[in-house]
Amino acid sequence: MGQDGLIEQLAAQIARERGKDGKERPLSTYERALRELRGVRFLDLTKDTQFSEAWNFLALILSLLGLIFDAGFMMTAGLAMWVVAAVGWTWNRLGLFGVHYERRFSEKRAFLGEEIELTLEVRNRKFLPLPWLQIIDIFPAGLPLAGENVRVNRLTNQGEFTSFWALAAFGRLTRRFVIQCTQRGYHGFGPARLHTGDAFGMFDIRGTLPLRERVIVYPRLYTVAELGLPVKNPFGERSSAERLFEDPLRTAGIRAWQPTDGLKRVHWKATARRQELLSRLYEPSAEPHALIFLNVATLRRHWEGNIPELLERAISVAGSLAALCAEMRLPVGLIANGYLPESDQPLRLLPGRSLGQIVRILELLAAVTPFAAQPIEQLLLREAPRLPWGATLLVVTAIAHEELLATLLDLTRAGRQVVLFTLAEKPPAELLPGVVVYHLPHLVADLVAPTLVQAS
Repeated sequence: MGQDGLIEQLAAQIARERGKDGKERPLSTYERALRELRGVRFLDLTKDTQFSEAWNFLALILSLLGLIFDAGFMMTAGLAMWVVAAVGWTWNRLGLFGVHYERRFSEKRAFLGEEIELTLEVRNRKFLPLPWLQIIDIFPAGLPLAGENVRVNRLTNQGEFTSFWALAAFGRLTRRFVIQCTQRGYHGFGPARLHTGDAFGMFDIRGTLPLRERVIVYPRLYTVAELGLPVKNPFGERSSAERLFEDPLRTAGIRAWQPTDGLKRVHWKATARRQELLSRLYEPSAEPHALIFLNVATLRRHWEGNIPELLERAISVAGSLAALCAEMRLPVGLIANGYLPESDQPLRLLPGRSLGQIVRILELLAAVTPFAAQPIEQLLLREAPRLPWGATLLVVTAIAHEELLATLLDLTRAGRQVVLFTLAEKPPAELLPGVVVYHLPHLVADLVAPTLVQAS
């Protein structure tokens, strides 16, 4: 039976144990013991042996010779061989019975450069001791253990941490390690492969515990002092701080069409019902918003590859700007042209000022992959009409090519407030009227204060 079949069997077993309300009913002691004997907790449960027919043949010969020649020593030796084989088989059959393996993390979320304490615990809940136990646990290759060796499997490109244990009956062992968060991302732990056997070395048993956990490492955040942005109006002066913007996302009602209204404002359904041309009446909005647009492409043609140092720097700047907006109590959102891990869904989070908004943004930034779904200029043109009219667009990019600069100019002429943060080697050669441009030198050990190239 393959792994998929075993997973389906495990799911069916769990479903049978759940009541009609979907909640798992408590198991009796007998049912728990039966589950342990069946090895339901393990996937890919396999047994191996060094035992052969020669052992039985030799035991039989010794027993027969002992009977024929009335040699008690030979008869005892033959019977002992059978007893040892039976004890070893039973010991191995119960090898993983009552064995529990657990990971505990001091934190499951951390920032780049921090450390997390990992506790591994093994319990043996049976009368038989565990003479030896080997555990090969899948660890993320990008998060090293301080003072320990995590071997990278070249076939799977996953880290494998091997540990050896020996436990007495009803024993418990605990070991602590330090995880160094040296790489941003979503890092998975597990499953774990357990390997044990009898004390005679005749039989062994292997099983896989489908125990998976995840640690999220956020990108590094820079303080306001490190960013070097102006304390007052870091994103530029607004043309009219008290101006009421009509928010096209919130319709308040309808009114008679006026010659100054465009076709996009016409309410066609109401016009058809009343047989007269009517326009939408939008609710006014004076609340400013900030929306961060992150360009994950580090080369002009995003399909040619990426430069990891530039991407990580851009992600850190985007996260720092989000934290700054949160400190300013400014509703902030995030849109990026990258994908979520193992998904074809882009990153898109509309502005909000809830307590969990900055956490959601940091989790998205931790998950963002270097593969661009589309050029950033196309994303800007597609998303801009859907955004509140008073939103400030904060564009973070490692490159500032002509197509992107032309798009920013178009958005500015349309009345949008745009701020460009570029990590390109050189700042834009041409002036961008109405756009606030900050140039941040790239590929340096520490972020230096950005240069204000152009104010609005």
